[in-house]
Amino acid sequence: MNFLAHLFLSGDDEEILVGNLLEDYIVGRIEHPRNQHFSENIKNGILLHRLIDSYMDTHAVVSTCKSVLYKNYHKYSSVVIDIYFDHYLAKYWHSYSTEPFEDFRKRVHESFRKYWNVLPEKMKPTIESMIKHDWLKNYGEFWGIERSLIGVAKRTAFQSNMEQAINDLKIHYVFFDDNFNLFFPQMIQQCTNFLTDKNYSHNYIIV
Repeated sequence: MNFLAHLFLSGDDEEILVGNLLEDYIVGRIEHPRNQHFSENIKNGILLHRLIDSYMDTHAVVSTCKSVLYKNYHKYSSVVIDIYFDHYLAKYWHSYSTEPFEDFRKRVHESFRKYWNVLPEKMKPTIESMIKHDWLKNYGEFWGIERSLIGVAKRTAFQSNMEQAINDLKIHYVFFDDNFNLFFPQMIQQCTNFLTDKNYSHNYIIV
């Protein structure tokens, strides 16, 4: 899952939301002394991120999707699928959330502004750009997905070819659409279980 899906799957709590994206900048155990300055809610957001990644990495539907892309993108196929699935979540937003998409984006932006001092310095330029250019809205458009793929490709250590992956999305659009809608309700159920167990609320529509 990429930015949009991780944020959506965070439910209603601001700190869970912030922690979910912050996980990419955390190494090792949550309870390591270097992470002691994070609140319990932010730590739970980090744990939720890891649950999402683990569930997606081992799911048969996702593996099927990656197999279609592997020839062109090899180990980066999973990154491409993450970005594709953000597109379909934006497309089908009202099928999965009771919260209007515009309200959700405003809430996300405000949450990061509120917890700005918690963010690692190297994370802040990314969040600034996400807010300024409204990445979450742009994922609903082909050009927004293409821009995201190009941006990620520039940051890879090896030649990934991900800048070309918008073509595969267009060619196999119905295939990825069908598989997203097969997979995502199951992903939502996993996150519902996590949030409910820890007494957090959410705006998910359980399909």
